[in-house]
Amino acid sequence: MAQHYGYYSSGIRGGTKTTYTSGGVTYRVQTFLSSGTFEVDYPVRCDILIVAGGGGGGGDYGGGGGAGGMIVSSSVSIAAGTYTATVGAGGSGGVAQSERGDNGVNSSVFSLTAIGGGGGGNEAGEGWDGIAGGSGGGASYSGAGGTATAGQGNAGGTGVAGPNYNAGGGGGAGAVGSNGDTSQGGDGGVGLQNNFRTGTNVYYAGGGGGGGSHNGGDPSGAGGNGGGGAGGPDRYTIAFSGTANTGGGGGGSYGRDATGSGGGTGGSGIVVVRLGAI
Repeated sequence: MAQHYGYYSSGIRGGTKTTYTSGGVTYRVQTFLSSGTFEVDYPVRCDILIVAGGGGGGGDYGGGGGAGGMIVSSSVSIAAGTYTATVGAGGSGGVAQSERGDNGVNSSVFSLTAIGGGGGGNEAGEGWDGIAGGSGGGASYSGAGGTATAGQGNAGGTGVAGPNYNAGGGGGAGAVGSNGDTSQGGDGGVGLQNNFRTGTNVYYAGGGGGGGSHNGGDPSGAGGNGGGGAGGPDRYTIAFSGTANTGGGGGGSYGRDATGSGGGTGGSGIVVVRLGAI
């Protein structure tokens, strides 16, 4: 059967269908905001965006969560068949001194897998270092930022030793997380833009901001553009979560721990399959 490259009213099912026209080309888009099945009755060629779930921010002086891994692949040939599109959830934020943030969950379709973002480090318990992931989580104290998956993201930032103990930001798809310094928590790394879903560029996969320190009244870091959550505003409030369906990392908790504090949850991922008429 000849391969089709176009926009069809039938024979393609799964996710949410939308269409738009850009540059004289009409695109059909199947978007998955949660896991589902993609079915196609004939061979097609498509463009694919996959973003994994972002990592959760660390508890107490917490590093920002790393963004979910981001894969962009154009003009991919797909055979007729039924495929699973998996959209990863964001990782949970760490609680107080005892927990780093959890890694986000992988997203996948057509044998392509984006790796979940790394969780942010915390003051004690599970360790200062950020965790490796699609993008790496930021570190607490003087720990090391988590490493990234090649081609999918960037490393998390380092923390700084006392007396202020500001944590590093989580890595983003477009840049590493900033290091915590003596005046504030590190900002989350910026994500990357993509226009497959609507024809307009949107940022995905920003890192979470690192937690600041009550020792010097230092502010937390900002979330990276692309859905990254900011670090906690104070020691009594849970840090900001990553934005749903962007793969943004959760913000790190402001130190020192107190009842009600903790790292933010990472944002869930997304899968977009775009078919264009030519």
